[in-house]
Amino acid sequence: MTAPVLAAVVAQATPLAACLVILVTLRRQPAAAALLAIGSLVVALAAAAYLVAVVAVPNVHTLAQVVWLPISGSAGLAFGVLLDPLSTAMALVVAAVTLAVMVYSLGYMAGDPGFARYYGFLALFAWAMLGLVLASNLLQTLVFWELVGLASFLLIGFWFERPEPAAAARKAFVMTRIGDVGFLFGVLLLIRTMGNATIPNLLAAAEGGAFSPRFTALVAALLLMGVIGKSAQGPLFTWLPDAMEGPTPVSALLHSATMVAAGVYLVARLHGLFAAAPDVMRVLLWLALATALASATMAMVAADIKRVLAYSTISQLAYMLMALAAGSVAAGFFHLVTHAGFKALLFLSSGIFIHHAHSNEMKVIATRNPRSQRAGVIGLVSGSLALAGVIPFSGYFSKEAVLATLGARAGTAALVLAYAGAGLTAYYTFRMVFLTLRGARAPDVTDAHARAPGATAMAAPVLVLSALTLLLGWLGGWFAARLGAGEATHGPLAFGAGPLAALTLAALGIGLAWVEYGARGAARVGFVERVPALRDFFANNWYLDRLYAATVVRAGAALARAARWHDQTVLDGATDGFAAGTVGGGRILARLQNGYVQVYVAIAVSLLVALAVWLSGGLP
Repeated sequence: MTAPVLAAVVAQATPLAACLVILVTLRRQPAAAALLAIGSLVVALAAAAYLVAVVAVPNVHTLAQVVWLPISGSAGLAFGVLLDPLSTAMALVVAAVTLAVMVYSLGYMAGDPGFARYYGFLALFAWAMLGLVLASNLLQTLVFWELVGLASFLLIGFWFERPEPAAAARKAFVMTRIGDVGFLFGVLLLIRTMGNATIPNLLAAAEGGAFSPRFTALVAALLLMGVIGKSAQGPLFTWLPDAMEGPTPVSALLHSATMVAAGVYLVARLHGLFAAAPDVMRVLLWLALATALASATMAMVAADIKRVLAYSTISQLAYMLMALAAGSVAAGFFHLVTHAGFKALLFLSSGIFIHHAHSNEMKVIATRNPRSQRAGVIGLVSGSLALAGVIPFSGYFSKEAVLATLGARAGTAALVLAYAGAGLTAYYTFRMVFLTLRGARAPDVTDAHARAPGATAMAAPVLVLSALTLLLGWLGGWFAARLGAGEATHGPLAFGAGPLAALTLAALGIGLAWVEYGARGAARVGFVERVPALRDFFANNWYLDRLYAATVVRAGAALARAARWHDQTVLDGATDGFAAGTVGGGRILARLQNGYVQVYVAIAVSLLVALAVWLSGGLP
């Protein structure tokens, strides 16, 4: 086993070991559980950093796989690791964000009765995501894909004793499973065709024309169903805002580098296969555009700070998929990396304000002296500037890479709509900033939470991530050189009509948000909120949940009622009827058993006589 392969195994094994030890032996020792989980991620992060140094920097590719239970030839169950710049960079992002969330949770989750269980679930999530990222074949990908869904279900519903988190976890599980049905069939088709279906062999076959166009399109469409569900794209995105019922650090983890990024990573990982199905990629492009614009309108009226960030996640995932659909792995993955940094930053910053104000409502937070939370203010403003695409923050560089790709490969209409989404992003992002940080202070507010135990643990990751928002944007050329496959690269500060248009739209969006929410004497009501019908339409997710309730949920409930009637009336009725007949027959026989010998003899003689008569009647 080579050193890089050993490092990959260590990166995956340490979170799994921590999860098992915590859930089996440390449930009543929260401090030890947290220490073990954080230690396992420190080891995983070090291993991932080593992999980036020896694999991604020199741009080498390594496949190590062990086949066990072979069925015929090379077919069978196989597990291994695929090490290249894409997988190792993603592993580093996953480990870094998970470690930041674990450290932050020391303060945010302090005193929670399920503290140890929480860290066990975080370690499980880290193992599942790292296993997915480093998977060498489709069977392994499928296993860890489902484990990521399981871990997200456990974390979203962590406070299961409350009805809202439990319902949100069920909704997330069901909606992502809908997409996973297609994903499962797509993987099975490829495994049936290629045996172990190692990813390099699969990509070589797809790019070399080994599959028919019809088969390629079918498989790509099935896999895309799983991507749509996991990365919360229309129409399967309504679960993600509801997932905010989980702890805020969990939201940071889900929305930045783990669950919702899994779908984007899969498209980047199997991009050669998807690119061989151009019709499917065109559908993905326009679906992502529609999702980005729709989620932006929903964010414009949301009152809960975490829901605003959830809608922004849906929108930014759509931008990543746009770049991938247009043909650029480098631009899509670059935006994934920068988004992981500034979205984790935004959620962790919002958690500071929520912890301080005991409310998710932005207008309530504004009355609780939010500016006393200096780390939260720094993080919220830095992350918002990155999300809005303001130079020199990381989001500007990666979003420009996406827009440049669309301009070169997707056509004018797609580019115009993408620019419109960027302008709306700047508007709703700073609507959130001004609603949260500017407001009349309540007279009974104290700043006790600013000095509460755990404040340092919460502030440190926020400040580190704030610094990263100024650094990650300079990695665009590095990703293009390793993932771009011949794409033209430009300097990070190269200006032209596109960047100037994007900056202008961002400035207009921020300016409008200032006029409506930030300026002294502002009404703090947006132009959309002044139209009640439109406000309600956007606030209710375009009534998609109501549509699902009236169609899919109602049909499912009707089917369940029919199954219940069949079970109770047909199955149970037949069984109960047979049992009742048996009991009745037994009672009749019991009455005949009276203990009088003369009665038994008379019955026997009567039966013999009847038999003789019957037989005699049958004779000629």
